[in-house]
Amino acid sequence: MIQNTIPFQPSRFASLRATTPVPVSWETIVNELTGPFHKAQTELYRQTIARLHQAEQDNDNLLLPKLKAEKEQIKQTQPAFIASVSLTGGRTSAHVTGYSGFIMVDIDDIPPGQFTEILVRIKADPHTFLAHTTISGVGIRVFVRMENAATKHDFLLAWKAVNEYYAGLSGIGYDFKCKNPTRMSVICHDPDTLYRPDALCFPLPDEQTGKQTSKVEKRGRKPSVSRAALTVRRLVEQEGIAYEAHSHNDYICRCLYWMNRFGIPEKEATAWALDTFADYDAASVRSTAKSCYALTAEHATQKLRKFEQTVAGGTTRARGCASVEEMERFIDGYMEIRRNRLTQQAEIRLQGSSEWQRMTDTIENSLWRAMQKEGINADLSRLHTLLTSDFVPEYHPLTDYLNTLPPWDGTSDPIGKLAAMVHTTDNSPEKFASYFRRWLVGMLAGALDERTVNHVIFVLIGRQGSYKTSFMQNLLPPCLRRYFTTKTNSQRLGKDDLLTLSEFLLVNFEEIDTMRPTELNQLKAMTTALYIDERLPYGRNKVRLPHVASFCATGNNPLFLTDDTGNRRWLVFEVADIDSPWEHPIDHDAVYAQAKALLDSGFRYWFQGEEIDELNRRNRRFETPNPARELILAFYRKPYGLEKGRYITASQIVARFGNSIRLTTGQVGRIMKELGFENLHTRNGNFWLVAERTTDEITTILPEPQEEEKNGG
Repeated sequence: MIQNTIPFQPSRFASLRATTPVPVSWETIVNELTGPFHKAQTELYRQTIARLHQAEQDNDNLLLPKLKAEKEQIKQTQPAFIASVSLTGGRTSAHVTGYSGFIMVDIDDIPPGQFTEILVRIKADPHTFLAHTTISGVGIRVFVRMENAATKHDFLLAWKAVNEYYAGLSGIGYDFKCKNPTRMSVICHDPDTLYRPDALCFPLPDEQTGKQTSKVEKRGRKPSVSRAALTVRRLVEQEGIAYEAHSHNDYICRCLYWMNRFGIPEKEATAWALDTFADYDAASVRSTAKSCYALTAEHATQKLRKFEQTVAGGTTRARGCASVEEMERFIDGYMEIRRNRLTQQAEIRLQGSSEWQRMTDTIENSLWRAMQKEGINADLSRLHTLLTSDFVPEYHPLTDYLNTLPPWDGTSDPIGKLAAMVHTTDNSPEKFASYFRRWLVGMLAGALDERTVNHVIFVLIGRQGSYKTSFMQNLLPPCLRRYFTTKTNSQRLGKDDLLTLSEFLLVNFEEIDTMRPTELNQLKAMTTALYIDERLPYGRNKVRLPHVASFCATGNNPLFLTDDTGNRRWLVFEVADIDSPWEHPIDHDAVYAQAKALLDSGFRYWFQGEEIDELNRRNRRFETPNPARELILAFYRKPYGLEKGRYITASQIVARFGNSIRLTTGQVGRIMKELGFENLHTRNGNFWLVAERTTDEITTILPEPQEEEKNGG
């Protein structure tokens, strides 16, 4: 094993997503690169790249997203390190405590056939401190040590000088986007890694060195430690670090860091720290001071006077407001940001984190604070304007999910398997699966196409404890479960319910059987609304949002439909039992891959013609008792065979029963048409051909067989 010979320790991270820096020796990094620890993952990554290239050649648009996701997942889970700066508590520029003097070089896009030649040339150069093949197998990573340690002010000049040198050596241009000093280097497997601890140091350009020297010389007499102490402590406290349990060391470290930057001699700063923090371990204080002052490139790089003038006001900025471009560059290095097309909210992922989270006031204020600490004077109002502009790219959660799915094989029926979990009392398994498949594909269509709305409400009626709600809750895959919401009977539907139509993919109405007729009618009307025109919370203007939500519902009482004009919007099933989704896991990827394939193939998920009539007929058994319909059936029937019958108007029927119930001619007309009575249009009005029932018929408990309604089940 290689022994430690270099004092500076790079910061190692457990993965590209990790945020906790762990100082390790260069020898530890080299042992990881050359050892067997990452051989399997490196080989898997390169195999995935080969498969990806083949899929691109084959124009396999279904496989490409999956392979890209696999490739990214492998890389993101690999450990990595940062060598150009020292870090404390994180991995962004806000956590930098000093510059190490090491510069990283990325050599990519090497022409086929030239890789070995260029690698030999790179390793032979005496300036090359460390060189290895990258995880892709087609790139070279190089580290070089500067003769004079770079600072924040001249790091870019040093980086450019080194990268230009190796660009000339390799014949491959460099990417200026890689200039970030906190850029991470992935640790992979390369048994032929070159490590040269005694490599020749690279000189900093003379003109910049001269400028830097003259600046230091012009600073004149150093400020006293007593003068600097108050400003230093205020600066550290403005960073959110307090001298309290579990943060004593961080507080002392940051104080000494600022003392070093203000040019306070190490001996004086150490004595001040020992006296000020007498309750803390003296050996630890001395060790911390030595570590901070080891960053010689940071010594006397800031003027105390500038910070004395501004720190009382809560800012360390001494120039005008930052430009939009400055703010955008900082944000790009601080976090990833996107706008969710469903929630209309920004979501962020901090550098090094794998988790996306909603933008909150706290996160926005923390971003502003980080900018101030970096000397970027971003007005909070202007920052908010930028974060709510088209600077933030949009994304659709459902589209992103569907793009990662493997293609449907075209023969299996995962939707049918999902439907088979529901055991109904009024339909065959095949019939239920057919209805459910159309509703599910309609749900995708409504969510993906702004011009489409899923007009059908999927309803399960049955006893309590039959897993109705659990089944609905598990219809969305886990990664989209946040876009499922449940509404209970809360009287009239309001503005928030309208916004729900654009924010959620699936809305479940519990206790649908307790809703009033006016609520049911309003709910039915909501299914056809193509857009919602509302002002978002805290928004200044109304916005037009697409209706993306599909509706489902559960209840216990089968008699809940009240609209005598028709119930084609409802897809109601009476449930005997449902297999527990907790004990019978749903293969969501397969279900949604099939649904997307059906949608893309032009599968007709909507109902039309005779299918609508069938829906109305099958929903008859879920209607609440209709007194008008029952009276008409009790006193009238269609004539049999050659029976003559007689013609009457809707008004005559209203007059006959008007004293018993509230009845209109419109209601009578709809009922007569539904019951199949013959209608005759004349200049004297519309007449219905009926046969009046005899007294014996009226007292008959059931209608004759030919009068029974068709069962749509």
